[in-house]
Amino acid sequence: MCHVMKKLLSTIGVNPTVIELDDNEIASLPHDDDDDLASVLRNRSPAVFIGGACIGGLESLVALHVSGHLVPKLVQVGALYV
Repeated sequence: MCHVMKKLLSTIGVNPTVIELDDNEIASLPHDDDDDLASVLRNRSPAVFIGGACIGGLESLVALHVSGHLVPKLVQVGALYV
């Protein structure tokens, strides 16, 4: 996960679980069109998942934060308590 993503999440009080894949691991992901996770990781790395749903990359995470939807989404899935 990129430094900016980690910093944003830690600033609002979330301690993310980070799973880092090297290039070989990403390349070995299945190329099945039905596999959304593999597709996301191959095309947009790093990717953020909240409550099992793919949020997207850095731009999507920042957009959620700026729009005011990030904190409620984190609270909804139990990743943040306010």
